[in-house]
Amino acid sequence: MATSTASKPCKDRRQVLVMRFTAGERVAHWVHFIAFTILLGTGMFLYMPALRPFAVGEAGEASRLAHRAAAVLFMAAPLVYLIWSPRDFFYSLREALTWGPDDLGWLRAAWGYYTRGDTARMPPQGKYNAGQKFNALTQIITFILFVVSGLIMWFGRGVVSPAIFVGSVIVHDLSVIATVALFILHIYLVAVHPLMRESITAMFEGTVTEEFAREHHGKWLAEQEQERVYRRCRDE
Repeated sequence: MATSTASKPCKDRRQVLVMRFTAGERVAHWVHFIAFTILLGTGMFLYMPALRPFAVGEAGEASRLAHRAAAVLFMAAPLVYLIWSPRDFFYSLREALTWGPDDLGWLRAAWGYYTRGDTARMPPQGKYNAGQKFNALTQIITFILFVVSGLIMWFGRGVVSPAIFVGSVIVHDLSVIATVALFILHIYLVAVHPLMRESITAMFEGTVTEEFAREHHGKWLAEQEQERVYRRCRDE
């Protein structure tokens, strides 16, 4: 949700920019991204033979320290979002948990849209389309699993039973597999796929063109138009 302000007509409507992500949303996103990337990189030292030297000796101590520091940052990311922008936090959470016929329609039409650009069967979406909602739900579930299993692995050795400790390692590893699979797909869609390029720039600048918003998030744009949200011309 964005702050309201008056706007003036743009010469080219394709250059009208609509606020999609607030500063709080963007900061929380990048904190999460940086923390997850460090966690993934330092975690891979244990599983890739070519990187095994980084998991032993002084290098191993440094990588474990980096992993734990990144874990704290990872846990802090949603708190940053909640404290900085509670209205947006609960709005996004409600969006991710709310599913309807248009979301099912998106799932049916997604293959044709992303492979052939077929928009005929694509229903209008809210702030997040069904794919983004699925990703968000996966992130929420794996976040909980990461935190619980990670804390047990960090502080539970010798405290919890061996079965619980080993179970935590398995849960942690399975969560990594699920998250990395969606992480790769997410990077492809926002940074590579030609129909979605504005998604990545929105996480830097906060805005998307009205044209992009209307095509990908029509229901959300209609809601924003009713609230007269912040918008401006690209050349301002």
